Amino acid sequence: MPSSLVGLIALLFAAVPGYLYLIHYERHGLRERPGATREVAELFTVGTFAALATAAGVLALAENVPGLATLDGVLSGAAYARSHAWHLIRSGVLILTLSTVTCIVLGELRGRHSGASSWSTTPGTVWAELLKPRRGEADPEVQVLMDDGTLVYGSGHMVSDERDTYYRDVALHHPISIRSPGEDHPRSTDADYVIIPGGHIRLIEITAVPLNRVPD
Repeated sequence: MPSSLVGLIALLFAAVPGYLYLIHYERHGLRERPGATREVAELFTVGTFAALATAAGVLALAENVPGLATLDGVLSGAAYARSHAWHLIRSGVLILTLSTVTCIVLGELRGRHSGASSWSTTPGTVWAELLKPRRGEADPEVQVLMDDGTLVYGSGHMVSDERDTYYRDVALHHPISIRSPGEDHPRSTDADYVIIPGGHIRLIEITAVPLNRVPD
C-alpha cells in the first residue's frame, strides 16, 4: 500500500473523531476561542488518542473473534494485507466507528460539564466576567446601545474573547427586541439570535436573572 495512502487513512482516522468531539463539545458549552492552531492541535490530539485506544481494543478483540485483523498479521506486512484484505477493512471500520462514538460521547460530557451557559470566558476581562451568568442565575438580560443610537434588548448568549474591544462581539438570544433612533417603543423580532459587532457598541446594561424568578 502506498505510503501516501496510509498517511491519508491515518489522517482520516484522527480528524473525523476529533472534529466530532469539538462539534459536540462546543454545542453544549462554548469555551474561549483558542485560536486555529490550538484548535487543530486539540482536534488531532483527541482524535489520535481515541483511534489508538480503540485500535488496541479491536486488536485485542481479534485474538478471540474471527474475521478481524490480528496484531501479528498487521505486523507481518504486505503479504497479510493481500490475503486478509477484508479482515483489515472490517477492523478499520470498527476502529473508526468506535473512536468516533467515543469522541462524540466525550465531547458531550465535557460540554455539559463546562456548564449550562454557552459563554466564552477570558480571565481578567470585564466583559466576560459580567456577561456570563453566575451560579444560581439564568442568562442575564442585556441591553446594548449602539453608536447610532439603536437599542438592542435580549438575553445574553455569548461574547467573543478578542483583546481588541472593536472585534469583541456580543450575541444575544430570544426574546429579542430592537428600538431604532426615533422610535418610542422597541419592536420584537422572531430572530433566535442577534450578533452585535463590538466596534458599534457604546454601552451595555446587564441585569442578573435568578433561576427561580417569576417571568414578567
